[in-house]
Amino acid sequence: MTSEPKLSTSPPLGRDYEEAIVASGLADDIADAASLDPRPYRYAENEFICHSDDPAECLWIIVTGSVAVRDRDRTLFVRRRNEVVGEQHLLGNGYRRLYDLVANESNVEVLVIDKSQIESHPRKDIIWRNIARIISLKLKNASAKVASLSRQLEDDTRILHAYTNEYALSRRLQSGGGHLTDYKVDRAIVWFSDVVDFSQHTLRLAPERSADIVQRFFNAQSDPIATHGGHIDKFIGDGLMAFWVLREYKNAGETCLEALRAGEEALRAVSQIRIGHKPLHLRIGLHLGLVLSGDFGSTTRHQFTLIGPEVNKAARLEAIHTEDVVSGATEVGDIRISTEFRAELSAPIQKKYQRKSIVRAKNIGDLEVYS
Repeated sequence: MTSEPKLSTSPPLGRDYEEAIVASGLADDIADAASLDPRPYRYAENEFICHSDDPAECLWIIVTGSVAVRDRDRTLFVRRRNEVVGEQHLLGNGYRRLYDLVANESNVEVLVIDKSQIESHPRKDIIWRNIARIISLKLKNASAKVASLSRQLEDDTRILHAYTNEYALSRRLQSGGGHLTDYKVDRAIVWFSDVVDFSQHTLRLAPERSADIVQRFFNAQSDPIATHGGHIDKFIGDGLMAFWVLREYKNAGETCLEALRAGEEALRAVSQIRIGHKPLHLRIGLHLGLVLSGDFGSTTRHQFTLIGPEVNKAARLEAIHTEDVVSGATEVGDIRISTEFRAELSAPIQKKYQRKSIVRAKNIGDLEVYS
């Protein structure tokens, strides 16, 4: 309900009031500002000057304080001293208010000028011209703000895509901005990779040189992962975690082949990067299983990721060393795939990846691995 305003005890048109009208631009080319019969009113903070859908029968000039233009609980604009508010709705919209006007400070004083006074004024054409100018300036300012927000949105979008993969982003958008991503059990391919022995180079190389090499070998992996439909989950030191979520409508074998092709391309690309005459050496573990996905972390900081025993299994495949082999082939290749992953591949691809080893994995036990 609109608060009952308190009639100001100030003189009918004191110096402050006349200055406010002149500064607002409403009285340009009008000899006597008092002829508009402005009436001063005061409001306390959060008192409503008008509600949406009220008849648009006047405009206001702010003398002191500020006024918030609100759409329900959302503040759209804040108008300040010597600004005009409410003028736009005099010209249309069924001559009704679209938004609430609310006193934004503890002491707000405004001058009320009735539309009837404008219509009956001998220079009403000049006054309507002045109102049009005021609206034009506001629209120009609003356009500049929209352009600035658009640029900011583009920048924010680029940053968001740099730090969040497409799958995580789509899940977050489905959950809404004010909520954590919901949790789901997905059947997914999990990739872990690591550049072998790179850590020994980081302290003896110049920092810029180390950073350049890291950037190059992550690009060498990220590009084929993206090309073959995968998503980067995170970078872990000089290691990388990625995943492919298996869709119900798509053959699992096709997606496993895509992940395998990405691994083979990444392996070749990383081997082209050299420190001195020595090429970098990449290891990759690929596993297929059920994972839990969603936002995990603290109440103030969280990250979309995959967790569960099958994620750990993929990490263990990547980290296998010769001394972990219990039986079978003692030499484990650079791309290591699990039994579950291999089972989805076609017979010719299975034949290519047929070197079998039984390895002892920390906290898991014996694993079959093919390379």
